[in-house]
Amino acid sequence: MANRSFDQQDLTIQKRVVSLFGVFTLSGTTPALQKWNYPTLGTGANARTYTAAPIAAAPPSGTGPWPLQYSGGCEGIFSVVRTATGLWTIKLQDNYQRLLGIAGFQTIAGGTANIVGFSENSTLSAMGTAGGSVIGLALLSATGTLADPTSGSSITLRLRLHDATEP
Repeated sequence: MANRSFDQQDLTIQKRVVSLFGVFTLSGTTPALQKWNYPTLGTGANARTYTAAPIAAAPPSGTGPWPLQYSGGCEGIFSVVRTATGLWTIKLQDNYQRLLGIAGFQTIAGGTANIVGFSENSTLSAMGTAGGSVIGLALLSATGTLADPTSGSSITLRLRLHDATEP
């Protein structure tokens, strides 16, 4: 191993790296953020399934993370909006210094996935936006062109971010 000071959690030189995961289902071309339902003592009709995440008009004001986690969105992601064919805008619940990477996959009931790549659309991205960073996302087909996922499929994303609290 290299003789450097690596973060012990991720073995990276970057300090305070954050991973956010989001699942989005498609109804037509409209993406909807999903929330994982954890079991409560193994009970509950929706346990171990995804359902639509709560929607709020705007992130709440105030200090502390607790209002954000329950008022809208899910696990670090506030909302998602389709802005054009193959272009989404993802609003996060917190602010970050920068986007380090995007990875994802499409889940379909059968056949071949039509989305094979994910890229940042820097025209839409804004890390310092009040109420949470904004990430522009481009969804790419096998030919490298912008495309919408097929209706009824879902997209799972992993966003790697540099925490804004790092000096």
